[in-house]
Amino acid sequence: MSSRGAIVVNEEMQTSDPDIYAGGDCIEITNIITGKPGYYPLGSMANRQGRIIGANLAGGNSEFSGAVGSFVVKVFELSVAAAGLSSDVARREGFDAISALVIQFDRAHFYPEKDLMTLEMVVEKGSGRVLGIQGVGSMGDGTVGRINAVASILKYNPTTEDIGNLELAYSPPFSAAMDILNALGNTAENILAGKNRVVDVDDFDELWKHREKGDVVFLDCRGWGNAEPFVEKYSDHWKSIPQDELRLRIAEVPKDKKLVLICNTGVRSYEAQVTLDQMGIGDTCNLQGGVAALKKWGLDLI
Repeated sequence: MSSRGAIVVNEEMQTSDPDIYAGGDCIEITNIITGKPGYYPLGSMANRQGRIIGANLAGGNSEFSGAVGSFVVKVFELSVAAAGLSSDVARREGFDAISALVIQFDRAHFYPEKDLMTLEMVVEKGSGRVLGIQGVGSMGDGTVGRINAVASILKYNPTTEDIGNLELAYSPPFSAAMDILNALGNTAENILAGKNRVVDVDDFDELWKHREKGDVVFLDCRGWGNAEPFVEKYSDHWKSIPQDELRLRIAEVPKDKKLVLICNTGVRSYEAQVTLDQMGIGDTCNLQGGVAALKKWGLDLI
């Protein structure tokens, strides 16, 4: 028995008595990412383990290699799914990990039934190895489809490049031409390369709480229609320069303060960061997920 009271088995699903097999909710199995024991009481896993046990009882030599801890739940109108490690668990397990977050339409932007999906991927810094993925969306099929795509290859140690180039079925009713999963892989690559220097919502919240220090400017890279209410309410801290006007208005950009770059989802603000780097302004950070992330985390500033 393990310390949590579960039965310990080997890859053949044998207990300490080789003539006794165990599977399902009563056993502890290996987490493929960490190599440590884990507990995953899932009916889907129990059925797969049952086949392994049956094959071995019949004289076969089947093995159950472990699990990455995939799950999906429905929370009112939202679907929440994950596989592998979260950023907190990855760091607790000793990984030097970063996370990349993307908020994007789950279907083509022109498709009537589209909706925003949030995906976060956890990556090991040095190797670019993907350690886990989490997703939230209103379209359950779209959310679980992306999570399952990554879950199925986690045991092969995929990298951010693999995710960025992952081949996924495409049609406007089901996905965008640049799928959110590919965008997530590309975003993680840019973060690892130092091209996309990001802050998450928690980091943003800390910067926002201490904005009166006067050492930070929040630069809105959206059009004026989106930025106007923020500028009017926070005129001392919130500045509007649309991303496509940045080169022409570079003289308006404060060069003696840290810039927090903001757009709706984090794409235009990343492009603004690249432009500012080219113009010699490097003390910038990009809010992952943009204003959409702030709203989802309950930090609606207007």
